[in-house]
Amino acid sequence: MRKSHTITISGAGSARVPALVGTLVEYKERFPLNKIILYDIDMERLQYMENYDRLVLRTFYPEVEVIVTTDPDVAYANTDFVFCQMRAGKGEMRSVDEKLPLKQGLVGQETCGPGGFAYGMRSLAAMKEMVEQVRKHSKDTWILNYTNPAAIVALGLDRMFPDDKRILNLCDQPFSLLKSFAKILEVKQEDLFPRYFGLNHFGWFTELKDKEGNDLFDKLRDFLKNHDFKPFNAEQRSKSWLDTYVRVNKYMQYFDEYIPTTYLQYYFFGPEIVAESDPNYTRVDEARDSREKEVFETCERIGKQVTMTKEDMLTNSVFGNLMVEVAESIAYDLNNEFVVLVKNNGILTNFEKDAIVEVVGTIGKDGAKGYPFGEIKPFYKGLMQAQYDYELLTVEAFMEKDYVKALQALTLNRTVIYPEKAKAVLDDLMEANKDYWTLEVK
Repeated sequence: MRKSHTITISGAGSARVPALVGTLVEYKERFPLNKIILYDIDMERLQYMENYDRLVLRTFYPEVEVIVTTDPDVAYANTDFVFCQMRAGKGEMRSVDEKLPLKQGLVGQETCGPGGFAYGMRSLAAMKEMVEQVRKHSKDTWILNYTNPAAIVALGLDRMFPDDKRILNLCDQPFSLLKSFAKILEVKQEDLFPRYFGLNHFGWFTELKDKEGNDLFDKLRDFLKNHDFKPFNAEQRSKSWLDTYVRVNKYMQYFDEYIPTTYLQYYFFGPEIVAESDPNYTRVDEARDSREKEVFETCERIGKQVTMTKEDMLTNSVFGNLMVEVAESIAYDLNNEFVVLVKNNGILTNFEKDAIVEVVGTIGKDGAKGYPFGEIKPFYKGLMQAQYDYELLTVEAFMEKDYVKALQALTLNRTVIYPEKAKAVLDDLMEANKDYWTLEVK
């Protein structure tokens, strides 16, 4: 039997956590636990989930001790893994991130463009504090970070904690796309073996094979050129999410060599997306009125019960599975294959060695290791260089509180481009985020 572990879920008031708890139940033979610590600084949200989470664990995982706390010393004192998915500023600031850029005629999205910049600045501050709190208690605890925007957070953590080898940044977007590819190709997701490169939310699939080594990439590419791309769970998605996938088809009308991630739409079709967006009702409102509403209502209803069935239990086959499978691979040194975020160091031979790149690799007891990829072509290198420099300047602006570097970062971003727009949106964002971050003209 495998050794059991203690985990801390940081940001346990998130609407994602009940499904994560369900996934932990499903994986209890593969990744056994002796204690789960549910931690959040917002007791109101935490209490909203607590009864449901406790009922799930009492019913299906009675051997696990459950601790619910708002005290970081309790949360991080004796834990093997921290599963982290914080949202600094919660939904209120996400709403600002999405709506404020739209009023300047710019893409309003929580991880890309100006909204991603503002969210990144908040996340860097929150993550810095969290890592320091964890390391006060232990140098050995693994921090599995799911906090967005992952590209900025990963690069910032690498700069702030360069010697910390037990911080692993994660993103489920490639994982989710592979699940959608598997449905299209009518194969199991675990039987797909991709080749992929890029930056987080800014990458491309270049190959796809099955476990026998048969090449499936051309078949998938031809399908996407001739059919609307739909996510594996299309029936659960709102129209704006479905539009996101269909724009993969649009991108491939121009550049069909590789298959892009869905987030590239914001960098290539910004004006079109802005024109279709409602500055008074964005993704945060959709989430509140659909997924989050459903989760909260389920938690409230089930949490009042004395017993429950497996059919009542929420799970997540993307976010939850990825988080738990990564922890499993580390805990038992499985070196399973994932799309990983790692320092480049020659993986992409003609790209910045200090960049945090996203490639296929393995995860084991020593963390993530990316497979060598080789040289990338000028078109992709050019796109990635500008994006990486935007990310780097954002991190430096945060660490140095430097207004000019922030302005340079936004001007480099393909969703902005023009310095007058960069300044206008930066000034608006700085005012809206004054409780979270400040900048100065050096």
